[in-house]
Amino acid sequence: MSERKYKYSVILTNYNKPSDRFLTAGYGDPSEQRGVFELIELAGKQGVVEGLEMPFQPGEDAGTWIGVGPSNKKEVKAAMDEYGLQLCSIFPILWGDWRQAKGTFGSADPAIRRQTIDLCKRAMDVAAEVDCPYIGIWPGQDGFDYYFEVDHRKVWDWWVDGIRELADHNPAIRIGLEPKPNEPRAYSFISTVPKTLLLIDDIDRKNVGVCLDIGHSLYGLENLAEVISIAQGHDNRLFHMHMNDNYRASDLDMVFGSVHTIEHIEMFYWLRRTGFDKFMSIDLFAYRTDPAESIAEGVRWMEAMDRFVEEVGLDTLGKLIESGDPLQTTRFFREKLLGG
Repeated sequence: MSERKYKYSVILTNYNKPSDRFLTAGYGDPSEQRGVFELIELAGKQGVVEGLEMPFQPGEDAGTWIGVGPSNKKEVKAAMDEYGLQLCSIFPILWGDWRQAKGTFGSADPAIRRQTIDLCKRAMDVAAEVDCPYIGIWPGQDGFDYYFEVDHRKVWDWWVDGIRELADHNPAIRIGLEPKPNEPRAYSFISTVPKTLLLIDDIDRKNVGVCLDIGHSLYGLENLAEVISIAQGHDNRLFHMHMNDNYRASDLDMVFGSVHTIEHIEMFYWLRRTGFDKFMSIDLFAYRTDPAESIAEGVRWMEAMDRFVEEVGLDTLGKLIESGDPLQTTRFFREKLLGG
C-alpha cells in the first residue's frame, strides 16, 4: 500500500450485507454473512484500509457479535496484527436495548445513566488493552419526540457529569461525540457540530472531541468545510470522521463521493489546511451493491479528492476563497474537472 496523507478505516460490519425495517432478514444470503475473524481477514487481504472500527462486545456471546470485548480481545488483536491493521475505534452500543429507548447519558433513570457510564468504561478498558486510542459515542436514543417531554437543563447536566466521569476514567483514551439531527428520536440531543462543541466546552476535558459523520452533517444542512474549520479551530477537537454520502434528505449511508463533489473537495481542502491527522472511517450500508467494492470505491474517491487538492495547491484554492468571487470559483472547477 502506497504512502498516504490520511489514515483510512472502515466499520468492520460494513463488509456484511445490512438489513433494515423493510427487509429485516437482510439484503444478502444469510449463509454468506461472516463473523469477526472472517471480516478481519477480508479487510486485511483487500488492503484498502489501515484501520478497523468495531462495536464493543460486552458479554461472552462472541459467536453472535461482530465486535471486540473481554471474551475475544486477545484473538482480535492477534488477527489484526497478522494483517497489519490497527483497531482505531471501539463504540459501545447505546441505541439497541429497549431499556435505552428514552436515553442513555441523558436518561431520567439514574440506574440507566450508571449502566451507560459503566458500559463505556468497560469499552475504554478494552480499548487500552488492545492499543485502540479512541472510543466513539453515538447516543441514538438520546433526545425527545414531543414537547414538554424532557427537562433540557437536567439532561445537559447529566451529560456533562457522565462524560466527565468517563473522560477521567482514562485520559489517554480519546472520546468522540457524534452528532446527528434526528433518528431514531425526532430531535437528537447532540444534533449539530456547534452544539456538540458547546457541550464539550462545559465538559472541559482535553480527551473529549467530535466524531464528524459527514452524512449526518449533510442532511442536517451543515456545511462540511465550515464545521471542520470550527471544530479544528476549537483546539483540534475533530477526533474522528465517518465517511459516506446522501442527498441531504435522510441518512442513506451511500458510497462516499457518489453524490457530492465540489463540497467534498472543499472539505479536503480544510482538512489539509487545519492539519487533521486522525482516521477517516468508511460508514456505509451496501444494500444493493457489493460491500467490499463499495468500501474500496469510497476510499478511492477520498484519495482522488485529496490528490486533487494537493495537485492544485492550498495557495491556489486559498486565493479563490480570498477573491470571494463565486463565478471565478465555479469557472475554475468547471475547467479543472470537465475541461475548458
